[in-house]
Amino acid sequence: MRKLTNEERRVVLMLAAEIKSDDERHQLLADLDHCMVEATVPDGSILRFEIEGYQRPPGHGRGQYCGKNAFEVAGAVKDSDGSDMEVMLLADANHRIWEFEIVRYDVGPVINPDWNTFRVK
Repeated sequence: MRKLTNEERRVVLMLAAEIKSDDERHQLLADLDHCMVEATVPDGSILRFEIEGYQRPPGHGRGQYCGKNAFEVAGAVKDSDGSDMEVMLLADANHRIWEFEIVRYDVGPVINPDWNTFRVK
């Protein structure tokens, strides 16, 4: 378990700013101060959040946050080899942050996201 890197935190904050629900956005921001993440796959493309003192509901499922534009909150970033990738924040059934996920569209694992290329979709 570890804290988010400064770059990951900056991306989460940019995505959080796009969440339609004020309550969900405020809860996510509060949770960021009391959480750690753990990579669930070898390339680190899925980070699962553990929030101090919070127990996830059983069989909680997951889903993306709804954005102000009525679409799911997501962003785009380039991998270090120039491949396009999508970045998503996923929530549990209680609308608490669950995962930070990077989806690479080219074959192969995520290498090293170039966070300077990140933009909100």
